[in-house]
Amino acid sequence: MDTPAPYIPPVKNSGLAIWSLVLGILGLLLLLGCIGILFAIPAVICGHIAYGRIKRSNGALEGQGLALAGLITGYISIGFSILLLPMLAAIAIPNFVKARDTAQKNACINNLGVIDAAKQQWALENKKYGYEVPTEKDLDPYIKGGFASLHCPKDGIYSINSVAVAPTCSIPDHVIPQAYPQARRGYTGPTPDWTSRSNLALPNQGFGRFNARSNFFFNPSSNRMAQIRASQEKNMCGINLVMIKNAKQIWASINHEPPTAVPTEDDLLAFLPGRKLPVCPSDGRYTIGALNEDPTCSNPEHIILPNNPAASPPK
Repeated sequence: MDTPAPYIPPVKNSGLAIWSLVLGILGLLLLLGCIGILFAIPAVICGHIAYGRIKRSNGALEGQGLALAGLITGYISIGFSILLLPMLAAIAIPNFVKARDTAQKNACINNLGVIDAAKQQWALENKKYGYEVPTEKDLDPYIKGGFASLHCPKDGIYSINSVAVAPTCSIPDHVIPQAYPQARRGYTGPTPDWTSRSNLALPNQGFGRFNARSNFFFNPSSNRMAQIRASQEKNMCGINLVMIKNAKQIWASINHEPPTAVPTEDDLLAFLPGRKLPVCPSDGRYTIGALNEDPTCSNPEHIILPNNPAASPPK
């Protein structure tokens, strides 16, 4: 009688070897998503465990090739992750910071636009001149939530400034652009081509002191509009020169300076609206001059006008 052959159990593939390969492939595929390393590390661990079990199984387990492939793909994924993650971080972090700064800047400019609109409405209703400076309390009725509700996202400090000067923020690049398209309350007409900022009344032009819906006017398509804009800029510059002249006189009175003394810009800042030298709307440059001289602008047409409203402030 023949002796039956001994029972030989069937050879099985190692489940860990299969998982190692699957995780290793996922690690390679998800490298660009920055999560490949989360699959690569388990792939290497499973590969090592599977490789050791297969060796100790005396042929009962197979899948050495699968385990080896899982180890290779896992280590490759880890290596690429170590190289790629710093590179991606170097690209992503500056872009995130830039996007955040841009969003904060836009939010601050929007707040400055709200303050400016409130100033114009206050000036319109109270018949104020361009050199007059409203207080926070003056603007509260024209700002939803009051002036205190407006905050710069980067903790800048707002300066209201005079009606003729745009409000500013202490953060240097948070500035209302020259062509800022600021819509006024109640305006529902077509979007104009905003080209300049017009805050001052024109003498004898019939425009009134201020017009909340015409602080910016349309791109001039005629000589008449160009002349009006030039006249407004000249008038605004004249008021700026008067403010500088008044600041010189106050400085001289406080410090008992002789008529020939020449103050510096820093000397006058304390006596100017917003503690800053006014800016010519036509990009002219101001010369302060001696106390017995009127300040001048590099634009020869910009002078202190006799009928300039700021030259004779109301008593």
